[in-house]
Amino acid sequence: MLTRTRGVVLGLAGLSLAACGAVHPGSAAVVDGTTISMRTLDRTATAYCTLTASTARQQGITTVSNADVRRQAIVGLVSLRVARDLATREDVTVSPSDYELTASQREQLASTFPGSDGDDLAEAIEDSQEVSAIAVALAEKQANQQATTENEAQFAELGQNEILKAFADSDVSFAPRFGLAPDGTQRSATGSISVTPVDLEAPVDEELPSALRCS
Repeated sequence: MLTRTRGVVLGLAGLSLAACGAVHPGSAAVVDGTTISMRTLDRTATAYCTLTASTARQQGITTVSNADVRRQAIVGLVSLRVARDLATREDVTVSPSDYELTASQREQLASTFPGSDGDDLAEAIEDSQEVSAIAVALAEKQANQQATTENEAQFAELGQNEILKAFADSDVSFAPRFGLAPDGTQRSATGSISVTPVDLEAPVDEELPSALRCS
């Protein structure tokens, strides 16, 4: 059963990973020989924490697990690399206007989250939107028709399935600290950090040490 925290976090990055090999110290993941550094993950995870904690509060959830968010952040970063590689192989292109935030949207982010790094927040959102845009474009090519407002969600799902299949053709590995098995499932609830999982209906404020929460 998903914890209340994971129910929020999973909305940010829905793709699963197929992984193999090993990563070097200081690397969060490696995709076909290209390293995603722990520093990049740290910036992305901080942005995820800010965005996810805000969404959680709107749903009445007051605590978000930092370990869960970091796993979702690395999934998001790897998903973007795999999606871009697949788009290149399939000769599919997406316009930056399909996923980049406008100046007014960036201003709204800065206003909503004062004190946070607006560029990192925008990049996290744009990365997620780029994966979605690639997914739709892949489905459009497969169906030989453009997506419409009515079927865009269906096209996005079809394209995401193609991205998932691409993991099997990619050499993806990630740091053991994330607690992920080679098929993308969790070996433990929180990787190398020991925290007791909680039920969807259980209060979580007292069950996560403050150092392990997003704020």
